[in-house]
Amino acid sequence: MADGLEHFLREAREGVVRDIPRGHYTPGYWTMLAATGRRAGIRFEDLRFGHEPNSGYAQALRLPTALGAADDYPYDRRNEGRNYSGLVLLESAETTDQASERVNGCVRHIFAAEGLDQFVHDLAEVVGDLHDNVWSHGKSTGFSMAQTWRNLRQTDSYWFEFSLADCGMGFLRETQRAGIPGIDSDADAISWCIKKGNTSKRTKVVDDMMQSLPPDMMGNPMFGFAAIKESDNHHMGLGLAKLMALVEKYRGRLWLASGASLLYKPPMNEHVIRAAPSKCKGVALAVRFDTSVIREILVQEAADSAQTTDETTANLITLLGG
Repeated sequence: MADGLEHFLREAREGVVRDIPRGHYTPGYWTMLAATGRRAGIRFEDLRFGHEPNSGYAQALRLPTALGAADDYPYDRRNEGRNYSGLVLLESAETTDQASERVNGCVRHIFAAEGLDQFVHDLAEVVGDLHDNVWSHGKSTGFSMAQTWRNLRQTDSYWFEFSLADCGMGFLRETQRAGIPGIDSDADAISWCIKKGNTSKRTKVVDDMMQSLPPDMMGNPMFGFAAIKESDNHHMGLGLAKLMALVEKYRGRLWLASGASLLYKPPMNEHVIRAAPSKCKGVALAVRFDTSVIREILVQEAADSAQTTDETTANLITLLGG
């Protein structure tokens, strides 16, 4: 059994977790552990692991570094970029781009031999969008990672999960700050943010001829004359509508938490928004896919496309009198 984002929220006390019993934990769990722990000033040595391998894996994921310690992991991280991408703090435009590169590099490696190029392309686009916008909303409070593990219920199949979490203002405060009408609860805010075309991000045109200031500069003395260039990707919005479409297309699972509410989207069914087991300060999401299901969908798409092409060709031949 894999324990992720929702499990973390069930186990959290006053927003944090300090006791990690034996179990298999997914990115949804680790990103929340990193984000909430960093915000609360928890050190790695304050965590109590009930199973030594979990502690070792946490160190491989760079959790001590996420919580402010030096990286003294004594082993070569041979599987980083292969089976997982380590925790990355989204503290600047540069580290945000780095996080996208790491996760997408991991995705490309995981699916290299699977023939799932279309899925890799679709996922990479969403990952970049989400990273850029968690940074723009959360500002140095977000972490992300990805991981794959074998699906024990089916041979030749793996689970893949990507997650990010931040301790920023959350959807409700963000939408209210932006003056979005009719948003009275966390559930309202989540519902609004996942709809295509909605964004609470305040856009600003950045003239390439303007002076570009360093991303770590605290404030801009050239207000009105220069703009801080935060990213070369120029993603707008939260990317959540794209994420919902991706989950729908590839029959994935999505957990999305903000404030007192949690959205869950199961395969083949509509999403539901319910009370979260505990309050989520900021925003957290985890998305999980089954490689065998992705393969099945893409094979069917290819067959449908080939059939459509054949029918189109036959119709053209008929029209030409062949």
